[in-house]
Amino acid sequence: MKTMPILDRDLTSLLNNTKLQAILATVPLAVFTLAMLSYFIIFFSLFGTLDAQIGHEGASKSMLTSLLGNLVIFIFLVFIGFFVGVISFIYYVVHAVKNPNLIESDDRLLWILAIILGNGIGVFIYWLYQIKKKDPKPIIDLYDEDL
Repeated sequence: MKTMPILDRDLTSLLNNTKLQAILATVPLAVFTLAMLSYFIIFFSLFGTLDAQIGHEGASKSMLTSLLGNLVIFIFLVFIGFFVGVISFIYYVVHAVKNPNLIESDDRLLWILAIILGNGIGVFIYWLYQIKKKDPKPIIDLYDEDL
């Protein structure tokens, strides 16, 4: 029996954790959607504030306060989306490389390209079709020699 260091055992268990897989597949798309919503709120609040500054409405917040308040939320969402997206990207590329179901069916290159080119949507589709709908679920072993 081969002994594995604790960190390597934890990495293998992380690749097989279904809750983590679901979070890493859905959170980047959710954060991207919230960031786009925040962008449109900035856009429309800017024009609403400009309209109020011209005098078409009653007293309102200053344009700088309105813009900066919404811009901070947008920037925060972009940073969170970027970091979660990078982690998700790396996680799912490693998962696709080590997935034993893809080794047997020779679809590995197709799924890796889908993850790389489709990024957030490619990761979500990979999770949906190769992890969520597969029965039995693929068990990833980092020390398997098949690549």
